[in-house]
Amino acid sequence: MLYKELQMSVTMRQIDDFIDVAIDRLSGEEGVAVSRFFVDLRDYQQRITPKLVEQCVSVCESRGLSAERQGDGLHIIVNLNSCLMNHSQAVTYRAALAFTRSQYGNHL
Repeated sequence: MLYKELQMSVTMRQIDDFIDVAIDRLSGEEGVAVSRFFVDLRDYQQRITPKLVEQCVSVCESRGLSAERQGDGLHIIVNLNSCLMNHSQAVTYRAALAFTRSQYGNHL
């Protein structure tokens, strides 16, 4: 019998993934520092409760991301100018900024 463990909220790993993708997007021609994501709250539990929404929003806010409920999910905004990055993300961010500035002349 297969058992799938359900998460109870957005995880720090997911937050890291959102930040990593936002950093990758920064390296593009547009040099976008703000990225948007959608999380389906039904991935965590079938019944979306105020407690679930509060937990997910709280985890996002703990890393400087903004999150707002939209229907059955959350719209999450990562602003690279204000989010809290781990060390490897900070190093990658610095490299992405340098690349974007040198390649496209963007001065974010």
